[in-house]
Amino acid sequence: MSNKRVFLTAVTMILVAAIALPVVGNTNQAKAQDGYKEAPMLADKVAAGELPPVEERLPENPRVVELAEGDTIGVYGGIWHRAWRGLDDFHCYGRVNYDPALRWPQDPADPVQAGLAEAWEWNEDNTELTLFFRKGLKWSDGVPWTVEDIVFWWEAIENDENITASVHSEWQTLEELVVVDDSTITLKFSAPNGLAETVGLAFHGNQWPLGFERFGFYAPKHYLEQFHPAYSDDGSYEAFEEAAFDYNVDRPVMTAWKIVEYEAGTTLMVAERNPYYYAVDVEGNQLPYIDYQYYHLVEGTEGVNLMGVSGELDMQARAIDLAQYPVYMDNAEANDYHMLMWPQAMASSATLWFNQSYGDEMYRDLFQNQDFRIAMSYAIDRNTINEIAFLGQGVPRTETVVPASPYYQEDIENIYGEFDPTTAEAMLDELGLVKDDDGFRTFPDGSELLLVIETSGTGTGVVDTLELIAENWNAIGMKTEVEVMTREIYWDRAGANEVMVASWTTDRGLVPMVDPIYQFPFDERSWMAPAYGIWYRTGGDQGEEPPEYLKAAMDLYDEYKVTTDPDKQVEIGKELVRISTEGVWTLGTVGMVPNPVVVKDNFMNVGEDHTADWIIMTPGTQDPAHYYFADGGE
Repeated sequence: MSNKRVFLTAVTMILVAAIALPVVGNTNQAKAQDGYKEAPMLADKVAAGELPPVEERLPENPRVVELAEGDTIGVYGGIWHRAWRGLDDFHCYGRVNYDPALRWPQDPADPVQAGLAEAWEWNEDNTELTLFFRKGLKWSDGVPWTVEDIVFWWEAIENDENITASVHSEWQTLEELVVVDDSTITLKFSAPNGLAETVGLAFHGNQWPLGFERFGFYAPKHYLEQFHPAYSDDGSYEAFEEAAFDYNVDRPVMTAWKIVEYEAGTTLMVAERNPYYYAVDVEGNQLPYIDYQYYHLVEGTEGVNLMGVSGELDMQARAIDLAQYPVYMDNAEANDYHMLMWPQAMASSATLWFNQSYGDEMYRDLFQNQDFRIAMSYAIDRNTINEIAFLGQGVPRTETVVPASPYYQEDIENIYGEFDPTTAEAMLDELGLVKDDDGFRTFPDGSELLLVIETSGTGTGVVDTLELIAENWNAIGMKTEVEVMTREIYWDRAGANEVMVASWTTDRGLVPMVDPIYQFPFDERSWMAPAYGIWYRTGGDQGEEPPEYLKAAMDLYDEYKVTTDPDKQVEIGKELVRISTEGVWTLGTVGMVPNPVVVKDNFMNVGEDHTADWIIMTPGTQDPAHYYFADGGE
């Protein structure tokens, strides 16, 4: 008997008799007989002959967005105002336009859900995955979406080294794409693929590229092939990149809104509803409810919060500063908004990585010593950090996942996390790091020892945390400095193995194995050892070969990748989390700090209990297309 898994929404049933799926009723077919409904702005275009009727714009079996507890059927209209920090703040737009092949569920405990694909199944040995996409899907320009858009991504993007340096990990065993028909495709792998559904289709399964992240699963062939040098004599890679990027107003999309106004130097970017969006609500109203999204260019997080406090944001979680929460509350009633506090799947809001592949051999040897890393963890006063930097709202902890994760292990939640400077000093003495006359420690040979923590300081409380850590470490004789720089400079340096002690937030706390950069050197973003991460990502072709204890973790993840049994995957994942946490490869401080969310009082259907994480595209799993204004935005 084959290992067949078919996923259906509660309202939308799927009839695929040709593949021997159960014959079930299709409530959407009945809905179509009554007639779908659409936004007035689209109805006007239909009346003017500018658009076909809504029934012709929707697929045969639209995705139905169900109402979560407390949600209501919306009304059409309005402009959703958001604060946007420029090109590199792509996720301000990208996370509210989340439409991959398969979707993360609203409840993290649930399995992956249907998206553009309405059903999928594995063969007996889990080496072939067949995806059944909704018939009649259309791009925002009305051109049919077909599985050829996946083939184009695979051949012209994922396997073109001029665009993608190397095939992403979840697709490295993908050997063949078999087109069954316009809406059905089979992916054939050389081995069982335990990453396809989660990493490949729910996380990376969006339209390529997802902002500055170089991943996706489909692309508009009919538009992009004219710019690709392998498909057009007039094409070039420079022109292709420009045409493919999300800010290009001419590029078709599958998302609920499409950018229609943007140019370099603009202070306002505008996205308009997609008339061909493939989802409806439970009463057959085509989504989205809201007509437009306005992205107002501001200067940094300060600009975001100035707009928020003054009541100029309709709904936003991104870059809302916890430190400003009291100010928000003081102004809420006067400016007609309220605040939510979403728990975050953030294991640590300010995390440190001693670079174990650092270029200077003396520092590299020191950082690879587990006792050194443990000593430095004992020297951090996490309780004080929590009170000062996070208003006492966080949890002092060192584990890299949160309690809601299946990989959580209570006994290591705060291992080596007690504030014990006496033990820290004794351990450093044992390592031969003795104090000089100035009270600061040197290497055993007497040479200067200076720790430099680098950050871009984008997260709430990060810089304050690092300054407190520097004080803690200076107090035990480890001379420490903090350097703050722009994100662009910092990310380039960190990925190039040039940062001695890196700092960032540790998100990915719900489903860490989807992108395990904090568990072991997975790629150049694994700042505990970027050069070793590059070695792993490229199969040894680039980077530096890691020591055996890190190779052992890599082998564990290789086992995870070919495991399709979810219980076995959890077992392997928990072992990886334990090894990484006990090894202090990732040094956490204070985690699970809530994410404040500002919501105008007339902005509806925003869930209160959402667990926020970038991996699940917060707030994308809430289906922002079903947010609406109670008064239609008047």
